[in-house]
Amino acid sequence: MGIDSLFIVNNRTESLIAVKHWGAATGSEICERVFEAHRKAQREGADTDAVCADQDAYGFSLTRGEVTYIATCSRETSPLMAIEFLSQLYDVLKAYFGDNVTEAVLQEHHVTLYQLLDEMLDSGIPVNTHPGGLKVLVPPPNLYNRVTSTVMGNQGVIVSDQDPLKLLPLPWRSNNIKYASNEIYLDVIECIDATIDGEGKVLNSSVHGRIELNSRLSGMPDINLTLSNSHLIDEYSFHPSVRLSRFASDRVISFVPADGASTLMSYKIRPPQNKEESNQWQPRYIKANPWLKTANSDNPSSVPLPLYIRPQSAFGATHGRVSVVVGSKPAFEKPVEAVALEVRLPSRVSGADPSATHGDASYDATSNMVRWVIEKFPADKTPCLSVQVTMHSEDDAASHGSKSKPENQATRRVHLQELVDINASFKVPGASVSGVKVETLQVRNEKYKPTQGVRYHTRSGAIIVRA
Repeated sequence: MGIDSLFIVNNRTESLIAVKHWGAATGSEICERVFEAHRKAQREGADTDAVCADQDAYGFSLTRGEVTYIATCSRETSPLMAIEFLSQLYDVLKAYFGDNVTEAVLQEHHVTLYQLLDEMLDSGIPVNTHPGGLKVLVPPPNLYNRVTSTVMGNQGVIVSDQDPLKLLPLPWRSNNIKYASNEIYLDVIECIDATIDGEGKVLNSSVHGRIELNSRLSGMPDINLTLSNSHLIDEYSFHPSVRLSRFASDRVISFVPADGASTLMSYKIRPPQNKEESNQWQPRYIKANPWLKTANSDNPSSVPLPLYIRPQSAFGATHGRVSVVVGSKPAFEKPVEAVALEVRLPSRVSGADPSATHGDASYDATSNMVRWVIEKFPADKTPCLSVQVTMHSEDDAASHGSKSKPENQATRRVHLQELVDINASFKVPGASVSGVKVETLQVRNEKYKPTQGVRYHTRSGAIIVRA
C-alpha cells in the first residue's frame, strides 16, 4: 500500500491549494484534524510533523513556510515512507519554483505541480523523486515553456517525441551538460566526538566524516576515486551514483557524478581495539599522521584531540570560582581556529563575572552559561578563563520553607555535587584526523582534463568536558 491522498494547504488561511488521490478518496476533514493537533502541540510546547488521524488510517504533515503538505495512508504503509516523500516533494518544488514556495506560486504553476505528482508517484508508491530526472520529464516553468504551453495547450510540456526513459539514463544527471571550464572539487570533512574528564584525559571518542563533491563537468564522465587508509572505514553510505560492488571488491569509488554539489560519501572510522592495532592505523607507505603522536596510551581506541582543556572549580556556600585553561597541542602541524567553549554553571549559581586573558567571554543569565570564543590561539601565552560566581545561600528545601534541622541542611550541602559541563567546538582547516585522504581521481569517458582540487577539514562534533 502507498499514499492514498495528498493535500497541500495554506496553514495561515487553512485553504486548500491542491488535492490528489491515488487510492480511496479521503475527505478534507483530515486537514482540520491535522491543524487541530498542531495547535494542541504548540500549546503544550511539543510540535510535531507526524499526526495520527485515527485507528484505520494515518495522516502525516510537513510544514514549510506558509504551506503544509498532508499525506494520508492506510495502516499497512510504512510511516517513514510517507514522511520521506513529503520531504522529497518539498525539495523538488524548491528546485522548480525557487526557495520561496508559496500558495501563489503553486496556484500559478498548478499544471506543473500535478504533472510532477503524476511522475513522482505511481498508484501512491514513490518512483522518481530526483529533481534532475524530473526536469527531463517535466520541464521547469520558464518563459519558453509558458509560451509553448499557451499556444499548444498541454502539448507544450512534451520535451521530445522519443521515449522519455531513453532521455534519462541516470536519474541524478541529465544529458547534454556543457561547461566552458570543466572543474571537480572534493571536500573531506571529518568530525570528532569525544568525552573528556576533569584532568583532560579522553575517556572515549570517535570520528565520522563525509566527502562533499562539487562537479562541473561536461558530458557523461566516469570517475574512479581511490582513498588512502580506506581499510579504516567501517560504516559507510554512498550517493546512488556510486557502484557498491566495485567498492566492496577493491575499495575504489566508481561513479558518474551528479551535476553540481552533492554528498558523495558518509563514513565512520573503525577505532583500533588494542595497542597493536593502534600502531597499524597508518601503513608504512603513508606519511605518519601527526594526530596519532598524542594518542592516549591507556585508551588506544581514543582519537587524539588537537587541543587540551583543563577546568577547575570550587564552590562554597555563597561564592565560587571556575577556571578553564585551553590550548593547542604542539604536535599538530595545523593551527586550531574558531575555538568556542560553553561553560554551563550549576543551577545554584545566581550570577557570574567572567574574564579571559584572550578572546571574548560573556555570561548569559537565562541559560546560566558562560560562552568563551577564541578565534586564534596566541603564540606567547596560554588562554585562561576565570569566572567568579555568586550562589544561593540556601538550598531549595530551605527556600521553600522546609522545617528540617540546620545540621541536616549542612549535611546536604556537603553531599551536594556541583557539576560544570563544558561543550567545546573548534576547526582545523587543512587537516585529516583519521588519515583517510584522496590518492587518485581519474576522469574517464571524456577527452578533456578537468581542474581538480581537494580540501580537508577537521571539525568538532560533540566535545563534552565533565568537570
